[in-house]
Amino acid sequence: MPQGLAVVIFRRGNDHRKSDRPWYMLLAREEKDNGVPALFTYHLQETLAKPGCVLCRLVRESEEQWLWNLLYEFSGDPQIHARFADSLGLCAHHAELMRMIVEKRQLVTPSGVARLYDTVSREELSRLSRPARKGAEKTDDCPLCRYRAQVAERKASFLSRALADPTWQKEFALSDSLCQAHLEIVLSQANRSIATILREDHAGRIEDLSHLLQELQRKQGYDVPEELTPKEASSWREALWRFGGMHFDKLLVKD
Repeated sequence: MPQGLAVVIFRRGNDHRKSDRPWYMLLAREEKDNGVPALFTYHLQETLAKPGCVLCRLVRESEEQWLWNLLYEFSGDPQIHARFADSLGLCAHHAELMRMIVEKRQLVTPSGVARLYDTVSREELSRLSRPARKGAEKTDDCPLCRYRAQVAERKASFLSRALADPTWQKEFALSDSLCQAHLEIVLSQANRSIATILREDHAGRIEDLSHLLQELQRKQGYDVPEELTPKEASSWREALWRFGGMHFDKLLVKD
């Protein structure tokens, strides 16, 4: 089982197909201190030392844990099958992540995927047997996309509250900070003083990035003999994740 994860399943009632609330949540059982879960701050300290957007990494870890637990314990749950039928399974991005987990993780076999997608296949056959209609019949979005959005909002709220502590402000300043999309989510959760700190921090990082990108362009001119610094050479990669979010080629959560 993924390290340090205790799981609680919150199920929706019989009206789960009509509700806008997430169909279920996989949450760690956490003791809260001043509104910020202790488990979140524990993971935050580790994550701030790693490259790239802090929330991209935390959210991706939650996505992996969601899929791991789904396949290991809940692939036979009727409400989960109903949601997979509604959405016709996962989106391409999360289907690929499911493949990685099945192939790389211990104790996870393809049978869970087969069970879920047998339901999806039967649902599609049922739809095909009905009179043709214009437009798609999918009644819901990818369930993991919905969970990812919820996790991002929740962790953004935790981060904005943690940053009220000057110690966390210092740790955050030493990190790579946030991508544009996650910065905007945190700003929407933060009070005025924290939002000001975040905007000033972000402005400084973008100014530095712009300078590095300009130097990268200048030094690659045929008539400029200067060598690129490591930061200048990698600035284009930072620009991609800073404005577009991070992509992970490997699983982040250990067995």
